[in-house]
Amino acid sequence: MAQLNMAGDDSLRAVAITDDVERRARRFARIWSVAAVAVFVVLAATVGIPHGPDLEDWERAVRLGAVAVLACATALAWRWEGWGGSIMLVGSVLLGLLTSLQHQPLVAFLPVVAFLVPAIGFLVAWHRTRTTASVVVLATVVVMVLFTGSVLAQEFYDRGYGPTHPSSALPPPPDTPVIWMWSGGVTDTAAVVVARVTGSGDVQLQTTDPAGTTTTVRGSQTQDVWRFELSDLESDTAYEYHLTLGATEIPERSGTFTTRTTGPMNFKVAVASCARLGSNGTVFETILGTEPDLFISSGDLFYADYATSLTQFTEAYEKTLTQPAQAALYASVPIAYVWDDHDYGGNDSDSTAFARPLAFEAYHTNVPHYPLPSGDSLNQAFTIGRVQFVLLDTRSQRNPKADPDGPDKTMLGAQQLAWLEDRLLESDRYAMTVIVSSVPWIAVPEGGADHWAGFSYERRLIADFIATNDIDNILMVTGDQHLVGADDGTNTDYSTTGNAAFPLLAAAALDRPGSVKGGPLSEGMFPGGGQFGLIEVTDDGSSEIAVTLTGVTWEGEALVEYSFTVPVAGGTS
Repeated sequence: MAQLNMAGDDSLRAVAITDDVERRARRFARIWSVAAVAVFVVLAATVGIPHGPDLEDWERAVRLGAVAVLACATALAWRWEGWGGSIMLVGSVLLGLLTSLQHQPLVAFLPVVAFLVPAIGFLVAWHRTRTTASVVVLATVVVMVLFTGSVLAQEFYDRGYGPTHPSSALPPPPDTPVIWMWSGGVTDTAAVVVARVTGSGDVQLQTTDPAGTTTTVRGSQTQDVWRFELSDLESDTAYEYHLTLGATEIPERSGTFTTRTTGPMNFKVAVASCARLGSNGTVFETILGTEPDLFISSGDLFYADYATSLTQFTEAYEKTLTQPAQAALYASVPIAYVWDDHDYGGNDSDSTAFARPLAFEAYHTNVPHYPLPSGDSLNQAFTIGRVQFVLLDTRSQRNPKADPDGPDKTMLGAQQLAWLEDRLLESDRYAMTVIVSSVPWIAVPEGGADHWAGFSYERRLIADFIATNDIDNILMVTGDQHLVGADDGTNTDYSTTGNAAFPLLAAAALDRPGSVKGGPLSEGMFPGGGQFGLIEVTDDGSSEIAVTLTGVTWEGEALVEYSFTVPVAGGTS
């Protein structure tokens, strides 16, 4: 039978353990701690340190520092178990706090466990030579550290990933078989409606025009998601729509959209990006209150970096579209949407993302969109009045090669780049061409940057194409910057000849903490959550159109405004 190691006065001993238990605890702690350090080092050297969306540079440095301290504490614990185990305990809680900046506290507890468990093992082995009072003090400190860490983790998560502004007070949508629905792909004669409907029976869409004429449309079904392709609509006409399930109409859930004209028209487009998953922010109400003709989501419609299955992507769409404020917006305003990284394949993702095929399948099933020139990319184009909109897919074709100034490193891919050039060559047919990029355009070239600064060769190629073809009616809209701002063209020209300047509107973040990325912008940069952009076009058919760009908060305050006019090629129409 193993003997007890009874150092000091037996009456002062804490919980007595055998030599065998002590050896096992020590061996277990050493093996586990070395394995934990090895795993974190391998992850840091290969796929990067474990993190979520929007990892800031200081967070990366502190997190790597925390792992380094834990590694040193592990080595220390082999000689001085009390000191090493205590430092590991505090270090594990620090690592958890940093993780909670991006992940829910329960998820953030996982890296805590990686070092907390061996820390306890070292302290168990150490406690044998200590008095009961010492052990009680240690136990109290451990409990206090863990309790304080859990409270702070929730606070960190709320600040870093929780709502950035007040939630909407709108009631939830009525409880009907229609779980969610939205419209998009609206032209002068066509539109697309997509809805998720539960229950048995044939699902049909009914549209009603201002004269009261009702038309029934049949759709296509993918599981319980229905897609309705509407055609032969009247131009410049407001339509109301609702669904029927079998012989039962569901008028409680209805939507509206208005078809476009092919000639001059005044219109307003809201544009924004970057909303946390399940956001019900007041900003969506504010957008609806501006009465836009279209809402453009330029990426990160939701944050679902965790998604590794079609079910998870589907759930992300549902959690987004069933929020009261977002549901109200999409019921009244059609959408044009192209993804960025967090709703595609994870932070800074590219064409190699594991989730790439799943993201495509989920998009094609759940999103009403304009025709896609390629089934392997989401780039799409459409017109409103005399303005052409060009939406770029800056993720799914991205080549992650390291040289930012090399011809092989591409954000768009050869096919999409050629398509963009064709759209630009057609700009003389329109009063203006609006290019929507999910990532910032303005930034100093930087190797490894996740935006156009990291793809400086391709950016210069596009700018030179604009300059060479004397295209002077471009507006660019960018997302991902978590700020609103505008540029008058002072900083947008990256051509070798200096003849490719154009105005730019940066519009984010719907519901993510503010941050500065890229820049500068001539009219200012205003970081913050609960923000969006507005593009207002006044076109009376004369020889020029007037454009106003505005960056707006959830309270309706205009943080930045820039206006300009664009001559119309060919004069009036």
